[in-house]
Amino acid sequence: MANSIALVTKYQPIVDEVFKEATLTGDLESGAVQFDGSQTVKVLKVSVPDLGNYSRNSGFTAGDVTATWESWQLTQDRGKEFSIDSMDNEETLDQTFGAAASAFIKTKVVPEIDAYRFAKLASKTGVSANAVAGALAANTIIEAIDTAEAELSEDEVPVDGRILYITPTNYQLLKQALATKAGLSRIVGASVDRNFETFDGMKVVLVPQSRFATTITVGTSGYTLSGNNINFMIVHPSAVEAVAKHVKLRIFTPDINQSMDAYKFQYRIYHDAFVYDNKVAGIYVSKGAAISTGSGS
Repeated sequence: MANSIALVTKYQPIVDEVFKEATLTGDLESGAVQFDGSQTVKVLKVSVPDLGNYSRNSGFTAGDVTATWESWQLTQDRGKEFSIDSMDNEETLDQTFGAAASAFIKTKVVPEIDAYRFAKLASKTGVSANAVAGALAANTIIEAIDTAEAELSEDEVPVDGRILYITPTNYQLLKQALATKAGLSRIVGASVDRNFETFDGMKVVLVPQSRFATTITVGTSGYTLSGNNINFMIVHPSAVEAVAKHVKLRIFTPDINQSMDAYKFQYRIYHDAFVYDNKVAGIYVSKGAAISTGSGS
């Protein structure tokens, strides 16, 4: 039993650290909505009346306040179990199990969580999007981002706090466009750094295309993407609530594992992502080319 506790203490921090470093959608987890003890929560949505004329004879015009409830239900209950034979682990100086657990979170769990969240946001009815889907180029990407920012501002989405999620390919196009615009088509010098972490005041987050599409299907073995690739997405975090209600990691040593002489790893995550109906304008999606065949983990 003592060995079991020691191993859990050893491996758990590795797994936690990998998830924290690899996830790209952590900014969307505000923790404002709690699903404790429930699969479904209700969020109050309030509509208030417009201003009307005031009459010095009859006073105020009447108006109605409408309060309804949005129902949010968690739908993603995902998990996996795998084992590492005790001799396989011993013969690699006790490194195999820890490496496998770390790799599983980093290369399987985190990409799926991000991909699901982006697809859920992109498919929400009412989000803003480009009229014609397609790939961007160096001579069109700045205009596309300007159009997105203008639409968000017209919808009175706060400027402060916006996040620009963009693929590495389109990030490179944006760098090329900025260099050309500044007359720096050729930049010489090893000390020059063209990378940037903000654009027009927005935090820039690079998202691999393998996590960035408008539709996702999760199954018994990972996920597949369909619909359209996403070029970039601008999100105001206040419009979104990403929730991980239950994240459970269990590790069994060979002495505890009753079915085989092996280390057993069990991981489960119960999660979802939601968009507030009244704040759907806080999301803009630049849809790229259609995906001909599903891609994913």
